[in-house]
Amino acid sequence: MEKPGGNGEEKTCNLFNRQSVNYPVKFDLKAIIETSIKEEESIKNIEKILKKLKVPYENFRMKHSSGGKYISYTVSVDIDSKKQLEDVYTELKKIPGLKFAL
Repeated sequence: MEKPGGNGEEKTCNLFNRQSVNYPVKFDLKAIIETSIKEEESIKNIEKILKKLKVPYENFRMKHSSGGKYISYTVSVDIDSKKQLEDVYTELKKIPGLKFAL
C-alpha cells in the first residue's frame, strides 16, 4: 500500500498489516488517480497492467472524490503470489496521474 506522495515514491506500508497471507488471495485493489487524466485512459491503463500480469479481475468501479481532484478506481482481483502482487504495484506506479494505490 502506498502512502500519499506521488507515484508510490514515498514510504510504503505492508498491504495486509504484517499478517501472514495465504495465496491465492482475492481483494479489492484501489488506485487513486488525478481527474486531469481521462477516466477511459485510467481504466485502460489499469486493465492493461492486470492483463499483462495475467491477474483475473472483475467488478470494476469508480468514485469521484468530494473535492473533485481525484477518482478512486476499485477492482476485485485474484492474486496468485507475493511476487505477482509486488509486480502489480510496481506497474501501477507508472500510471500517469497516480496519487497512490492500496
